[in-house]
Amino acid sequence: MSKRSDLLTKFTKPLLTERILNKLLSPFSFNQWTVLISPQADYQSMRWKDFKVLKSPIDRFWADPFPWTKDGQFYLFVEEFLYSKKRGHLSVLTLDKDFHVVNNQVILEKPYHLSYPYIFEYQGELYLIPESMQNNKIDLYRCKEFPDKWEYEKTLIDNLPALDTTLLEINGQWWLFANVESESGSTFDTLHLYYSDNPLSSNWTPHLQNPIVKNLKSARPAGRIFMDNGKIIRPSQDCALTYGYAINFNEIVTLNEKEYKETRAHYFKPPPIGIKFLNTHTFNKINGLVTIDAIQRRWRNNS
Repeated sequence: MSKRSDLLTKFTKPLLTERILNKLLSPFSFNQWTVLISPQADYQSMRWKDFKVLKSPIDRFWADPFPWTKDGQFYLFVEEFLYSKKRGHLSVLTLDKDFHVVNNQVILEKPYHLSYPYIFEYQGELYLIPESMQNNKIDLYRCKEFPDKWEYEKTLIDNLPALDTTLLEINGQWWLFANVESESGSTFDTLHLYYSDNPLSSNWTPHLQNPIVKNLKSARPAGRIFMDNGKIIRPSQDCALTYGYAINFNEIVTLNEKEYKETRAHYFKPPPIGIKFLNTHTFNKINGLVTIDAIQRRWRNNS
């Protein structure tokens, strides 16, 4: 998740009522990204009441949760943003059997903003691709010691202002989806696609149809692409009203080196105005465990 641009001013006009409410409540509350978790949710029928909130300390927020399991233990890789530093780094949260946070370790910190810790396994090794648009490249890290020791492996694509890189492997072909900052400066509406025969390659071919999605409502990635009964589902952010307002679940119906097509199959949005969750923009699932994030309204006298 990157900093909001000035373009948000015009995008958020339809949420005037919500913004007025936030202003009125600001002496008593504050808005904070947080992580939610559920062992029973399904993307087609998610309900807010199914989720447990992992409340972060008041001096920071957690977002972009990517769950992982190892030896029966659940871990959450997240963007951790300290307000004092005004930039994000990557951390891993260790959870107990009741999904309480029992440990929090920084895994990657740079002099530029990091977020969206896309973690994946390839040939028995764990790899991580962080969002590092401020560094103008897509970098790959390899796990040296799980869960908190990671080392730089290589640069996958250089000189590219990319966000929220997400991989997909189909029949030995690897596809790299990334939101790319547009000429207008927007980081929400331009999805590009690249392909290679190896996820560790430094030679990614741009798709002929780039940008494959040019739309505020569905371009920017929102988590791992997954399979559901033979269908390929790509979560994406709906940024039409405001940055990271809701999550689309798009079915990829055409994917080859010349064509790309998707259609929205499901949609998950915040509860009605005034309720404590205001935005949501990441969905991931592993071994039945679903994680999302949301902007939560927290009361100052009950932090």
